[in-house]
Amino acid sequence: MAPGTFPASSAALPRERMFVRRTSRPGEFFARSFFVTCAGLVVVATALIIAFLARAGLRGFADVGVESLLTGKIWKPEADTFGGLPLLMGTLVTALLALVFGALPALLSAVWVNELAHESVRGISRRVMELAAAVPSVVYGWLALTYLVPPVTDLAHRIHGDGARVGGEGLLSAAFLLGVMIAPTVHLLSLDALSKVPADLRAASTALGASPLQTALRVVVPGAWRGVIVAVFFGFARAAGETMAVQMVIGGARKLPDNLFSPTTTISTQIVMDMQNARPETTSSDVLFSMALILLVMSTGVVLVTRMLTRAGASKKTRRMRTPTGTANTAAGDAS
Repeated sequence: MAPGTFPASSAALPRERMFVRRTSRPGEFFARSFFVTCAGLVVVATALIIAFLARAGLRGFADVGVESLLTGKIWKPEADTFGGLPLLMGTLVTALLALVFGALPALLSAVWVNELAHESVRGISRRVMELAAAVPSVVYGWLALTYLVPPVTDLAHRIHGDGARVGGEGLLSAAFLLGVMIAPTVHLLSLDALSKVPADLRAASTALGASPLQTALRVVVPGAWRGVIVAVFFGFARAAGETMAVQMVIGGARKLPDNLFSPTTTISTQIVMDMQNARPETTSSDVLFSMALILLVMSTGVVLVTRMLTRAGASKKTRRMRTPTGTANTAAGDAS
């Protein structure tokens, strides 16, 4: 190249030198095909499950009636009486109380571990919670039946008297058990949400004179509220669908509970108890599918509400950043 001359611009270069055609290797093609096939199978299997569940469940609604199934107070399949209100109430009450017993302490503990605890405590806490989340539900149920039901029985008789028809198997034991079971999951999901809050927010709060506790509660938690909501709602869905552990401590009474110490039942536990005696293509079997369909709708509703809340918050934040005031603040921040 002569002195003072420069290489030709990219516009003058041949197109074959500017763009290199990427050839797909056979291994990549098979891997891509395998992943696409697996994803398609998952979608098809899910759609078939929902279709089969809806087919049998809608037939059960047609045989019994939607009003009778949702508001009836007596559940006796042997007498062709299917009142699903006790099942619905048991499911909702135990799941909501589980949030009080499990989700709230798990969220507070996640705030303490992520914002106030020592770094070594964070690692130990995460490992312990991961192990707790992996424990089978039957183990939780057996431990609750052995170590939780007896003291709850004593508490029930102290409150209502020795002659009262109360015991340790009921709503309170089931809700407390579910709270313990969902706490590790809510804790881990909350940790992930809190850890994604930018460190600049913490530094700015500290510079303004806020204490670590004030920063955690007034800056970090509001900054991670969408992830926290996802964690809590996921815990609710897990509690509403739990079966075996709840069946061991809830009592299995097919009636509305009189108090927290009364035995009752839930949708999932009653399905397990009645499915052995329900012959296929009968009203008893179809009604069980109807209750399963209601549980699926509840879980899907929780997911949809979670998505609506998180997307609404994200869209508000985006609109606020696009306003002239937000643009001016951003420019001022860049200039400073």
